[in-house]
Amino acid sequence: MRFSRDYKILPDYEIADAKHGKTLKDILDESEYLLKSLSRYKETADQEEMARIGYLIDHVLALNTRTRMLLGEKFPFNEMAKKLYDLTAPEYDYRKFGRIVEELNQALPGSGSGREKILEFRRRISIPGDRLLEVMTKTTQEFHDMSMDRMTLTGNSIPRVRVRRLPSPDMAFLSILFGYDYNHLEYERNFNLDYPWTVDNVIECIGHEMEPGHLTYYEKRTQTYIDTCWPEMAVVQQFSPSSAFTEGSARYVISMCFDHSSEQKTEFERQVIFKAAGLDAGLADLMPLWHEYCEIAGYGKLEVTRKVWDQVWSRKEAADFLKDYGIISPEAEDESVLHLAADDGHFVAHDYARDVVKAYFKQEASTADEEWRLYEKLCCGHMSMGEMEKALR
Repeated sequence: MRFSRDYKILPDYEIADAKHGKTLKDILDESEYLLKSLSRYKETADQEEMARIGYLIDHVLALNTRTRMLLGEKFPFNEMAKKLYDLTAPEYDYRKFGRIVEELNQALPGSGSGREKILEFRRRISIPGDRLLEVMTKTTQEFHDMSMDRMTLTGNSIPRVRVRRLPSPDMAFLSILFGYDYNHLEYERNFNLDYPWTVDNVIECIGHEMEPGHLTYYEKRTQTYIDTCWPEMAVVQQFSPSSAFTEGSARYVISMCFDHSSEQKTEFERQVIFKAAGLDAGLADLMPLWHEYCEIAGYGKLEVTRKVWDQVWSRKEAADFLKDYGIISPEAEDESVLHLAADDGHFVAHDYARDVVKAYFKQEASTADEEWRLYEKLCCGHMSMGEMEKALR
């Protein structure tokens, strides 16, 4: 588990050129055999093994499903999401889209339609490129300190922060993992100067992607892997229930950092991000409503991906829907709806999973401290998104 601290560059080969591995058919056959073996084992297993066996079955099923998809098999959207993430997002209340745009129309400064005000506000809370490094560095340090105050962490895993131009403006960042051991992740994150950074996606990216989100999750999983010898703790499986948990919980934990107080979060944005970015701090008072809009917009993207996947909407219908509510710009190509997410079911594993985690935490924990203990426990254990969802019915 120890890697050289002197090795500071990425390995010099492309993953696609690796000379080892299995064919998709191999993975399909072996996953089906493993599912049968796990099911047989479960019949006589001890009760204390059930959580782990259920976790393994869920994740092998997700692997099997993803393999079948790569081999060309088609699934309805909800079936795909259930098999991959063990979640089924109900249809959203479409009336919320119109209501939030009208609220923004009333609250945001400027003239024109609600959609035009949304686009202008997004521009006014955009981070200038010459301020991006300071913004990202300060926000990273603040979230690191909040994580240290609330969790059992080594404190050694705060990442290095750099800014640079990346090959595509769609790439928000590039992550480099140099090495890790039980007490230390050696990690660097390069933020893209050409990405359209705004105040809301700065706070989302730092808290979600780094600490106390994904980097904290990886640190706790690595320690659990070493402590227990459970190899599945070392696997970061993108299309899986644990992926839905880490994405959903990493989004919810941002609110936990501010004790679920919009006033605390707004003051943080004002004092840390607006100030470092040189933006009009008076706009910070509008951020609670803006965050509400961003959450609803995430569900707009979920509905679009579901409707396009199931061939209910054409690409033009989907793009028009997003343009109507200011979620994408009026100039965006219809094809842009195909690139909303880098992975199938992305918004189920992010937006809906966040709300499942939120409801579950509220049900299981009565105080902020209990929520943090629950988060740490689930980062180290065999969580089940399906059980969380079922517990809320």
